[in-house]
Amino acid sequence: MSIRQVFSVRPILSAVITTVIVMAPGCGDDGGLSARYPVSGKVTYKGEPVKKAVINFVPNDPEGRPAGGTVENGHYELTTLNLKDGALPGKYKVTIDDRHLDADAMRSEADAVAKKKGVTYTAIPQELQAKALKSLKSSLPGKYQIASTSDFEVEVKSQPNAIDLELKD
Repeated sequence: MSIRQVFSVRPILSAVITTVIVMAPGCGDDGGLSARYPVSGKVTYKGEPVKKAVINFVPNDPEGRPAGGTVENGHYELTTLNLKDGALPGKYKVTIDDRHLDADAMRSEADAVAKKKGVTYTAIPQELQAKALKSLKSSLPGKYQIASTSDFEVEVKSQPNAIDLELKD
């Protein structure tokens, strides 16, 4: 290969390498979703940060995609597909639930019921989950636990979003 051939191949190789480098950041698992925007904020009740809860943004658009996260010491960040990737732009109802199921206790109860019935459960039956949830007490108003009764409706915009929520009785 002559010097002239090496120099004529180099621009083509550079173009290919540049294309690969530019396209690589978009090659992650985005699940075919459009751009998500960071959503974070504070959650308070009676002026105090909510210690620990689950927060969900339920899209008003039936074609929308939900986003969720955990509230820790009053702060949350949302995830749609990849950890803390935010949410799709749109309007959402917000749910917040501080009830926490004891998975080990539920599994033990499911195993005991299965043994009594002579069956094996691969998942905890819904009736046991519902029973466990009914027995749990929340320190937050119950209206925030489901989208249809929550009075929080927010809009995620095509930019970083700081959305603070003050729960009221």
